[in-house]
Amino acid sequence: MQSNSTDGLTERFVVTVEALHHQLYKICLEEWDRLDMTVPQIKTLNLLERVGPSRMGNIASALGIAVSAATTLVDRLVGRELVERLSDPNDRRVVICGLTAQGHETMTQIWRGERDQLRSLADQLGMYQLESIVEAFEVLCSLLAGPQDEQLETC
Repeated sequence: MQSNSTDGLTERFVVTVEALHHQLYKICLEEWDRLDMTVPQIKTLNLLERVGPSRMGNIASALGIAVSAATTLVDRLVGRELVERLSDPNDRRVVICGLTAQGHETMTQIWRGERDQLRSLADQLGMYQLESIVEAFEVLCSLLAGPQDEQLETC
């Protein structure tokens, strides 16, 4: 009998997290549309925000595209002043790509709507509810990070 109860709770968990994800993702998509950016451009900005300045080959590999395609993609982001090309101090032949101040601000704008929505939701919860939800999400983030990295920032 325990299995049926666990299965039911697991299914409720999956459905609830999917619904939350879709609602928050919709907010991000609206911001992406407003910025008139392609999905690969957003992915590139997100990658550079997460990992910091990177070589063109690393960007291509992370996005699963050819280096020539990554170069074209970065060229467009450089043209929009969101990404800059820097020389590697150890090897001047190597080009490192990083976010500009405007690129960082664009990423902040993309996530701002989601953060605002989450704050609005938190404001509607009682202290006990909010504490329970935060603790549950901290556990989930810890599980997703795995044993090698227990930091919440990875989530």
